[in-house]
Amino acid sequence: MTPLNRWIPALALLPTALFGTAAAAQPVAVTPAAPAAADLHTLFDQAFVLKLGFSFVVGLAVGKALKMAFKLALLLIGIVLLGIFGLQYAGLAEIHWSGVESHYDTWASWLSVNGGAFLDYMGKNLSSAAGFVAGLAVGLKI
Repeated sequence: MTPLNRWIPALALLPTALFGTAAAAQPVAVTPAAPAAADLHTLFDQAFVLKLGFSFVVGLAVGKALKMAFKLALLLIGIVLLGIFGLQYAGLAEIHWSGVESHYDTWASWLSVNGGAFLDYMGKNLSSAAGFVAGLAVGLKI
């Protein structure tokens, strides 16, 4: 996907092609190309981390770990569910989905309560809860 900045000079020629040279006399302001995205190792250098503080770094680590754990859990759950669906389709197993749903609801409510309690504990025991939340958001993003 090409950035819009590369299309601006080409779009400047469009009035000339459509209406002749009179329309092309208008000056066109071209914005400079955006700088390339910085690598993470240059963005999170030692001075940057020292300015943000320990709470941000903890939030960043927790966010990155949660993101990786979510991806791995979704992959494993997807593989298991495909296997179960395949066994049921082949007639080798019979699954009572209402029982599975009740166990899932119990597990999801337990995880919601305890996961929220863990994040509250982390946020309250660090010096800056705002730094932790900002680090968590960045960790989930990268």
